[in-house]
Amino acid sequence: MLNLVKYMSFKQYNQKQNFLLPPSYLDFLGESHRAVILSEFIDELNTVELVESYHNQSGGSSAYHPVMLLKILIYSYSNATFSSRKIAMKLKEDIAFMYLAGNNIPDFRTISRFRQEKTEFIESIFSQIVSKAQGMGFVALGNCSLDGTKIYANASMGKNYDELQLKNKIRGLIQQAEDIDALEDELYGDNEDDVDPELKTKAGREKRKQQIKNKESRSKQALHQMPESKKANSKRNTTDPDSRLMKMKRKDFANGYNVQNITENGFILSNYIDNSSSDQNTLIPTLKKLKDAFQSMPKRLLADKGYSTVKNYSFCKENSIDAYIPPHHESIDMAKYKYSKKDNTYTDWQGKIFFFKQNMSRSGVKSTVYQHIDNTNKKTYIYINHNWINHCKRQKKKLSTPQGKRIYKLRSHDVEGVFGNIKKNLKFTHYNLRGFKGVKTEWNLISIAHNICKLTTA
Repeated sequence: MLNLVKYMSFKQYNQKQNFLLPPSYLDFLGESHRAVILSEFIDELNTVELVESYHNQSGGSSAYHPVMLLKILIYSYSNATFSSRKIAMKLKEDIAFMYLAGNNIPDFRTISRFRQEKTEFIESIFSQIVSKAQGMGFVALGNCSLDGTKIYANASMGKNYDELQLKNKIRGLIQQAEDIDALEDELYGDNEDDVDPELKTKAGREKRKQQIKNKESRSKQALHQMPESKKANSKRNTTDPDSRLMKMKRKDFANGYNVQNITENGFILSNYIDNSSSDQNTLIPTLKKLKDAFQSMPKRLLADKGYSTVKNYSFCKENSIDAYIPPHHESIDMAKYKYSKKDNTYTDWQGKIFFFKQNMSRSGVKSTVYQHIDNTNKKTYIYINHNWINHCKRQKKKLSTPQGKRIYKLRSHDVEGVFGNIKKNLKFTHYNLRGFKGVKTEWNLISIAHNICKLTTA
C-alpha cells in the first residue's frame, strides 16, 4: 500500500498557501452568481434618499454604507437567513456575503438597527423593483390576484393576557418593585453595592416604579380604545402587543399577522399587513396602498370568496376594477317573490306572506329580514339586500362563462404560488421583528428577495 502512494497523482493541497496578489471574491463566485447579479441589480436603483438619511456629512464617526447593508439583508432573506446574529456570522464565513459587504464586518447590532430604522426606505426600494418589473414588461396591472396568509409573530403564547389578567400582572410587578425598594432601603440606604445602578438610589428606584406604572397606563389606554364588543374576548400579548391570537394555516392557534399580497405574473406588487384573521376588511386598504405607490388600480382583480362583501364589490365598481370574486353564500332569487310596497311584504309562489321583521347583519352582509309564521307557529325567514343580490348575480354570470373560468383560474398559481415560494423555498414562516413597523419591514425584505429572484431568473 505504501508503495502505491508515490505513484498516485493529486492536486497540490496546502492550507497555508499565500497568494502573490490579493484575490477578488468575484474570481471565486463568477459573474453568474446570485450575489453578483443581486449587487448589480441594486446598484441600478435610486438609493440617494437612503444614503442622505444618515446626515453625517458635517463630521462625526463614519457609518457603514447603507447600500452595502441593504444588499446584505436582501441576500440574507433570499437565502433563508433572517437572524441578525446569523447574518453577522455569515459575513465571516460565506464568500458571497463577504463579496457583498466588500470586506466590511458590521456586527449584528448594526444590522438589526439598520433593519429597524430604515423601514420607509426599504419600502421605497420594494416599489422601485416593482416599477422596474413593470418597465421590463413583466407587470402591467392587468390580471392581478389578491390573497392573504398568516405568518407567526415573534410572541410567546404564554404571554397572552385579557384585561383582568394584565391588570393583576402589572399590580404584581408594582408590588414586587415596592418590596425590593423597601428591602434595599433597609439593607443599603445610599451606600454603594453590587445591584443595578438604577436601584442604588431612592430616586432611581422611584424612576423604575414610575416606568412600570407608565406601562400600566399605556396598557389601560390601549384597552379602553378597543370597541366594547371586543374587550370581553380580546387578549394582548406582552412580547408583541400588535400581534393577535388567530387560527393559522396549520389549523393551530398562535399569535400572528394576516399578510395580504396583490400579485401579477408571480410578482408581488403591493402588500398590506393586518392583525385581524378575517380577509373581508383588507381588500380596500390593500388596493389603496397599491394606488398610492403606482397611481393606478388593476384592470382586473381575482380573489377568493373570503373577500366577498357589498363594500368590496362596490369599491371595485367605483374604481373601474373588473372584480372576479365568488360570493361566500348564495343570494335569494327575487324572481320567486312578489313585493307589495303598500304593505312592505313579500309573497312567494305558494302564497306565503313574509312581513318585515328587522334589519340585521349576517355574514358581513347587512340585510332586511322578512318573516312568515304558518298556522303551526313555524317561522320562516328571507334576508334581502338588493346590492348584494345584484353583485352576486353579476359575479355568478361572469364566473360561469368559459372566459370567466379561464381568467379566474389564473389566481391559484399566481398568488398562491408566491406564498408557496416564500414559505417553502425561502423558508419564511415566522417574523423575527415585533410590532407593525417590524413585521412590515421584514415582509418588504422577503418581497424584494422574491421579486429580484423572479427578475434575475426570468
